[in-house]
Amino acid sequence: MATVKRTAIAGGYFLELGNNSIEVFSIASDGSGMLKRVDDIQGTIRKITEDAGIERDYNMSFRQHVARLIHHINNKENKNHNRT
Repeated sequence: MATVKRTAIAGGYFLELGNNSIEVFSIASDGSGMLKRVDDIQGTIRKITEDAGIERDYNMSFRQHVARLIHHINNKENKNHNRT
């Protein structure tokens, strides 16, 4: 089975949802593009969720929530890109 990863960039973070893992990296603010793994994944996801203006649905698993967040961020980015 092929590995499928969903990714998004939001608020200075790179989110990656793989088949078996959720990873969050902070993006260096100096423009180098260096990534540093974030230890507090749940806290960071909570902050990004608040910044994105969506609410956490506690009927979903955390994994489903992250997938929904990534989908929301990418759809928002695509809409902004299509307007220009």
